[in-house]
Amino acid sequence: MTKLLTKKATKMQKPFDQIQLHAISKAAQAEMQDKLDNLSKPIKGLGQLERLADKLAGIQETTDLKIDQRICLIYCADHGIVSEAVSATSEPLSNVLSANVAEGHACVNALAMRNRCEVKVFDIGLAGNYQTTKMVDEKIQRGTKNMLTSDAMSRQDAVKSIQTGYDNAKQAIADGNQLLLLGEVGLGNTSASSAIVSTMLALPVDDVVDKGSDISVKQFEHKKQVIKDILAARQPDKTDPLGVLSKVGGFEIGATVGTMIAGAEAGVPVIMDGFISDAAAVLAKAFYPDITDHLIASHLSGEKGAQRVLDYLDLKPLLQLGMAVGEGSGAVVALALIDDIQSVLVNMNTLQDLNFEYEN
Repeated sequence: MTKLLTKKATKMQKPFDQIQLHAISKAAQAEMQDKLDNLSKPIKGLGQLERLADKLAGIQETTDLKIDQRICLIYCADHGIVSEAVSATSEPLSNVLSANVAEGHACVNALAMRNRCEVKVFDIGLAGNYQTTKMVDEKIQRGTKNMLTSDAMSRQDAVKSIQTGYDNAKQAIADGNQLLLLGEVGLGNTSASSAIVSTMLALPVDDVVDKGSDISVKQFEHKKQVIKDILAARQPDKTDPLGVLSKVGGFEIGATVGTMIAGAEAGVPVIMDGFISDAAAVLAKAFYPDITDHLIASHLSGEKGAQRVLDYLDLKPLLQLGMAVGEGSGAVVALALIDDIQSVLVNMNTLQDLNFEYEN
């Protein structure tokens, strides 16, 4: 596997100089739109579904979309900030939830069955020991540190988290997967994601932070103040995205960044989930400004800062369902739309079949 950082490198603006993102084919995008315009329907009549087809064609460099084999990579990790009472429940629940996904009984699993998607679960930083053999053990540390009192992780562990996600995605692609979906499990990750987004987009904390889990109004106000205190203490620098990840991020967020990079390098579409993958995409864009050309926003998360992030990334969500489940559930739901546009491309008549031409 490609190593993303040499031992000599210390501060990274763009850490992966040896990696080149796969070129987006403007020709394939134009051919796809011509193909859609020639179907027996009003021109541009399918709206965002047509834009989705164009984007997939550009990434895959073909109008013959390859979407049959898909996998959701779910990264599980804990956050030391949970000790500051920013979540509705305590750290051990992450192990229970992660094991439930790995065993195939969670929301994402039910949706994945319907949408023909494999689910693979990785322990990249759970604080406890999980009780299942179906989770891949890639634990970096037993959760991040409490970022109110110290950096969440070392820069070396931040690199390791990105490398782990990159390697897992490369393996998934080598196994024949044509679509990569993102998912995560971990208490405290909306706090970390909010800190990242607030830093990278230079937004006030109050414009970004939401409840995450089902917390009271009083606890929500406390959560916002904790994140403000974290940013004041850690002073993350948005020009140093690796530093932002190490100071206020999470292992699963780093792994998600790595998966995005691997997909963009290989020309494999990457389907984002909710606010956690939104935050990861902001960091990935800091490393590679064009990486959003390879990302598909599945839905608009229920988190407050989600719309601000997607606007910044210039990504339009396929769905707006108010979802805030995590696990990759939104990404899996969006597969139905990809299957829909594929069915249109394969099964519809063309204008020639109807002996019809639009008047100029």
